Amino acid sequence: MKDEDQRVNEEKLKIMDVLKGLFGESDSLDDLKRMRNYKPIPLKRKSDIEYEVKYQSSQIEGEGHRVLNVVTNKYNEQVIIYRLYYDDDQDDININLRIRIITDKGVKLADPNIYLHVFQEEQRIEIADIRIEGAHVNRGYGSIVMNEILKLAHQLGIKFIDGWISGVDWGHIERSAHFYRKFGFDVELNEGAGKILWLNEELGATREAFELLSKADTFEFNK
Repeated sequence: MKDEDQRVNEEKLKIMDVLKGLFGESDSLDDLKRMRNYKPIPLKRKSDIEYEVKYQSSQIEGEGHRVLNVVTNKYNEQVIIYRLYYDDDQDDININLRIRIITDKGVKLADPNIYLHVFQEEQRIEIADIRIEGAHVNRGYGSIVMNEILKLAHQLGIKFIDGWISGVDWGHIERSAHFYRKFGFDVELNEGAGKILWLNEELGATREAFELLSKADTFEFNK
């Protein structure tokens, strides 16, 4: 029965990834998300977390995606951070990151929204969405993900990371602002919205250079 439950849950994971690739985040996917997060998938080998990390990493890579890192958080969970690839011309433009959490109780198929847009000519990444909800809040997953985003920025030669704190996040705006500031972002809060900006000082990025870039016709963020 456990093997069958695992097979069903893994199929849900694959379906979810395909739907995200086709349609992006949508309220119509809420039911499927709840099914995925209903209960952990049993480990392949009882209590063998190390084996499970290798197995899950192999599954992810086998599906054409890329494992970026495996991090142990303060709850002694093994968190696999990976990047989805769809083998199309958007892979270098749109970055979708996911996490998979492994504990002695099983594998949690968390469903955070982590979407980035890369503007290589501008040496800029726009954070479209970082959303971690429900029981996954305050467990360090956001920090783990942000560390990987900053690593990607350095690998891609990115000077600027920018984005918005949207109105839907305003109920916990101080928490969001604290999160970004912790990673060196400038946070500008206005009524009902906020802007975030990270400068890669190692590459000589400055706010003045970003403001000049933002006034250019090619700067899509303000269009």
